[in-house]
Amino acid sequence: MSTTAPSPSTARERLRKQRVREALRKRRLHQVAKGLSVCVALATAVSVSIAFQARGSHEPVVAPRGTVGDGGIVIPVGRADAPVVLTVYEDARCPGCAHLEKTLHSTINRLEDEGRLRVDYHVLSFVDRIVGGKGSKVAANALAAAQDAGRFREFHDVLFANPPAQETTDSFADRDFLLKLAGRVPGLRSPAFDKSVVDGSHSGWVKAVQDRFDQQTRIQATPAVILGGKDLVRDQEHPLTPQRLTELVKGAASGKKVADPPSGD
Repeated sequence: MSTTAPSPSTARERLRKQRVREALRKRRLHQVAKGLSVCVALATAVSVSIAFQARGSHEPVVAPRGTVGDGGIVIPVGRADAPVVLTVYEDARCPGCAHLEKTLHSTINRLEDEGRLRVDYHVLSFVDRIVGGKGSKVAANALAAAQDAGRFREFHDVLFANPPAQETTDSFADRDFLLKLAGRVPGLRSPAFDKSVVDGSHSGWVKAVQDRFDQQTRIQATPAVILGGKDLVRDQEHPLTPQRLTELVKGAASGKKVADPPSGD
């Protein structure tokens, strides 16, 4: 959509404000992949203001142990030499992400344990700025603390198995609740972990991860599951089931294209 204004700068500002207004109205989740809901990132609409806030922040960026990628924004799970890499973008407050994890986490864990798959996680926190609150950021910081403790996958699975009742519910903002969930992971709770969760030791890193996401435009919704440059969640004709994910990973490892199932299957 374009607008007419006396000057280009005024036009850009009016367009930005209009996009922000439109973004704030899009609070409901879209249904994709036969009922798999997604949280709309709306990064384009608010990336200017968020990027400015990130640059203006003096909070130290402390990446968790073992992160990879430029700036250490990615948390890898699985063998470093796994033949297939899946890239996952998730927000802890995103109901669609919780649905995805409920459907696929046991399959993903099995493929990782078999050495066939590595998953690179981008831990996002944009839901806070869409519906208000701070649970996405607090939960992302807790996930980073779990990575430091060597229990990221275990805590990640517990966290997404206990999602907020709805997108606007900010239960993850309660650090005591997160610590209670962490207590379900053997070996995770410790004075260092608890302090990191309470103090927000990785909150600067959480902002940096989100800022990097805001600077791109290719991915606009979560969950996003990228394999071979394709977002498997957006393929509405071929729902991402455990069986299909297993076949896709097997095909990617062998260099063979996995045939799409017949229409209607």
